[in-house]
Amino acid sequence: MKRLRLLLLLFPLLFASCGILTNNIMKVQEGMSRQEVSKLFGTPDFRRFDREIEEWEYREASGVPGEWKVVVITFDGDKVISMNTFTLPQGHEHHHPQPIGC
Repeated sequence: MKRLRLLLLLFPLLFASCGILTNNIMKVQEGMSRQEVSKLFGTPDFRRFDREIEEWEYREASGVPGEWKVVVITFDGDKVISMNTFTLPQGHEHHHPQPIGC
């Protein structure tokens, strides 16, 4: 019985702890500043740039064992110009997307 109570208490925490990306994805809008994105997601896990174009990549466990949820936000200067979300199997942490501008 104690284990059941413990599981019932921990179950909501499991889903609450992996929702920063999920909860904020729909808040990202074209034209937002880097500062606004940082307030939503924090420091990016990965960063790529080429001249004025810069990409910030964020990752979190997707809730599916062995899978990452990935969000890539692209800036031109200080403004968001695009966002891409996808899942990536864990073990592919060194995902190398197409270079910017190609």
